[in-house]
Amino acid sequence: MEKENTQDKIFRVATSLFKEREYNNVTVEDICEACDISKRTFYYHLKSKGDILFHYYDHIIDNITPPLIQMLHTDSSWDQLILIFDNLIDNMEELGPDINSQLLTINLQDNKNTFEIRDHLADIAVKIIKNGQSNKQIRNLNNASDLFRSVAYMFTGYEFMWCVKKGNLPWRKLFYNSLENLLDIDPSLRKYSNENK
Repeated sequence: MEKENTQDKIFRVATSLFKEREYNNVTVEDICEACDISKRTFYYHLKSKGDILFHYYDHIIDNITPPLIQMLHTDSSWDQLILIFDNLIDNMEELGPDINSQLLTINLQDNKNTFEIRDHLADIAVKIIKNGQSNKQIRNLNNASDLFRSVAYMFTGYEFMWCVKKGNLPWRKLFYNSLENLLDIDPSLRKYSNENK
């Protein structure tokens, strides 16, 4: 079994503490004590407590392997988009509204580019949207890159409102309803909008 490196241990332990106690109730000292490291070691690996959040968010965005593997089993462009966003929402919900709120707050105070659209995710999503347009599952024929940018920022908007409401918002359902409408999904594929009910 491969030994966990210090930085990975800090990320794992700190994330667990944030979920258990909430971000603002956890200090660097708490993290160091739980990891059995000195503050000097902590600051050797990280600049701040906030860096832990950036790492986790990047990990979520960069690790889209599970939905990509699932995509091999479906040829529906709409289902492929749902798989990508389900993976992202599942990870956001696992972190919880408090940690996501802190990430939003840190970026509002000093833009860390956390919410910039990642090229590899955009490339995949744009290809899916183009395929959906050609097979008529996606009936909005505007530029696929522009559509994905709109979708990405709409996703962040719902994430923000979910944080504001302290997790008491059915953001998955609301986001997918908006996504169906924005992309003008074929009515036979709609599950979230009222048009099919």
